[in-house]
Amino acid sequence: GWPLMAGAFKVVELIFAAQYRNLSGPTSPFLKESVVTDFYGYAQVLTYDFRDKVRAGDVDWHIGAIDHFTQKGVTTRGGEEIGADVVIYGTGFSKNYDLFDDATKQKLNVESDGLYLYRNTVHTAIPNLAFVGSEIATIMNITTYGLQAWWLAKLWAGEVPYNRKEAEEEVEQIKAWKRTWMPDTPARASLILLHQTHFHDRLLKDMGVAHRRRGANVLAELFTAQVSQHYDGIIGKA
Repeated sequence: GWPLMAGAFKVVELIFAAQYRNLSGPTSPFLKESVVTDFYGYAQVLTYDFRDKVRAGDVDWHIGAIDHFTQKGVTTRGGEEIGADVVIYGTGFSKNYDLFDDATKQKLNVESDGLYLYRNTVHTAIPNLAFVGSEIATIMNITTYGLQAWWLAKLWAGEVPYNRKEAEEEVEQIKAWKRTWMPDTPARASLILLHQTHFHDRLLKDMGVAHRRRGANVLAELFTAQVSQHYDGIIGKA
């Protein structure tokens, strides 16, 4: 249940903050932002090299955003002036669907938080159009893409049950659920991340494959992570 998971994630936040020796102070994220919200927002993957450079005084870092540039550097939205010789503007990227004609793009109905698809794969309004790998993000992306592609092959072969109305209703339910708690980003529709095991289970159940990958080891099934090797033997055989 949520109370148990909330406590578990607070422990994760504590471990992260301790690993980076950043438990307190103005630059510490601990108890300022939940790890779940951060992870589903604009998460950054930091290395211990970064931590060690900060500790050695080689890197000075700040939490905030740039308001404007000055002759000597930048001024943050909080009013802090930071000197800088070079500013790297990391713009990220946005998806582009211009390979499709206008009529198809209109049917795609890409929203401000992304493209919502059934099982993050097929569009319910456009028959025989599917996306593998581009509209989903998990922790084990390559494994997910393999299972996703095999699920799609079975769907189009008529071996996976599909009801368009039910699929549309599920897409709307997932959209509404995500919008109740997940940060509003252009990639929100595609984010699975910490829910990847549940997503993989859904694909396996659709294909009639046992989703419990540890056999009789119930404790391992409940309390340890599923990794790529646990899905060995499914693709091409199941």
